[in-house]
Order: sequence, then structure tokens, then C-alpha cells
Amino acid sequence: MNNENALMGALHETIFAELVQLNPQTMLAIVRNITPNIDTLGLSIERVETIGQLGKKSDVVITTNKGWAYGASVKSFSGSGFNQVTRMTIDNFANQFSLSSRVTTALKEITIEKARGRNRNWIVPPYTKLITEEFRLKAVEIIEYCLLGEDTPELLVLSSEDETKIRLYAMDEILHYCKQTLDVTVTPRGVLRLNQCFGIQKKGGNGKHEKYAKDDLRHGGNNIQVKMKPSVLVSNISPITVLAY
Repeated sequence: MNNENALMGALHETIFAELVQLNPQTMLAIVRNITPNIDTLGLSIERVETIGQLGKKSDVVITTNKGWAYGASVKSFSGSGFNQVTRMTIDNFANQFSLSSRVTTALKEITIEKARGRNRNWIVPPYTKLITEEFRLKAVEIIEYCLLGEDTPELLVLSSEDETKIRLYAMDEILHYCKQTLDVTVTPRGVLRLNQCFGIQKKGGNGKHEKYAKDDLRHGGNNIQVKMKPSVLVSNISPITVLAY
């Protein structure tokens, strides 16, 4: 993520935190949706903290006066944006998701070839079957990792820059939708699609200040990048509530 994207992300986290602080009904809607068995009589917000800089999936934490805390992962987007949610070297990605040596080797081969020929696709037919068969087994794990990390936020918050609206979703509902819509295929452009919302591709770019050759796997542009289309979720899932800013 570049500095501009990081600053934009921090801005939307702050906007969301301030709106929740100013609107107790939002907190009540969250509590009633995520933890419906909690008695809301006398329930109020104790604090709302932005913690995105700590490197967790929860960017904002909402704590009530009765000790219940709700983590929120905040994603800003415009149009039908395809936003990065995870980026790793191929070796780290393979280790994280226990990819087979055959698929790991294939990913390295196609990434080097793509780096040497910018106009060629990343995943090409000789590798399509091998890669899609393995990623069908890994798709749910990858999506869960991208959304939940290790701290498992209860909320996904999507902030539309075009509409200046923030939509709050129960993370469990987002995950259920993603699991029900899995369709692991390779697009005509050589991108690995997990469903209409999540895709995996070679990172690209990062050429100006790199000390490694463009076809060196240590080059940042040869990382694996998982991306998400928030607009797909907005179109298909009803939010807990919507805030305007």
C-alpha cells in the first residue's frame, strides 16, 4: 500500500469512528445484530479507538460501558474499485496457505515470465488446471485470512467515496456470502478469480526504486496480491446500517 492509499484509509477510519461516537443508535444496531442476546438497557459507548496503524485487521474498536468490544475492518473504495487486501512474496504466500511444491513452482515460473513480458497474461493455459484445482481447496482459507487476520473483527465497514456513505456489515454474513459464491476460474486476462468479489494476481509496478531486477522474485512487483471488489458486496448484501458523511 502506498502512502496516499494509507492516508486515505486512515481518513475513512477516523470518519467512521467519529460518526459512531456521535450516533449511539449505530452502536445499538451493531450490538443487536452481532450479539443479539445482550441486554441493551443502559448500554452506551465507552470509547471508540482507531488502531489501524497497529497492523491488525481491526482498524477501529468500539467498546461499550459493559465491556463488550467490536472490531471493525474499514475499507474505502470508489466506483467498482479492486482494492488490495493482502500482499506477500510467493514463498510467504505458499507457506501461509500450505501450497504444494508443484503449484509454488508454477507460480514462480509464471511470475518470472510475466515480469519479462509485460503484455503477457500471468496465468496461462499450461498452468490453469493445476492452479485452479489447488486454489479451489484453498479459497475459503485465503478469503478468511484476508478479512479476519488473527484478530477476527466482527464488522466489515465499506466507505464509498462516490456516495459519501459508510455501510456496516456483520463479518459472519460477508464470509457466508463469499463461501456460497465461490467460483475459482482464470479470467481472460490471466487473473485468478475466487469469486466475483475476490481475485489473486501478480502485484506489478514498484519498478522505480527497486534494487532487484524486474524478473527477480525478490522484486516487490513480483509479490502475490489478493484484491477485493467492495462494490460486489454492496450490491448483494444488506448492511446493518448506513451512515452518511
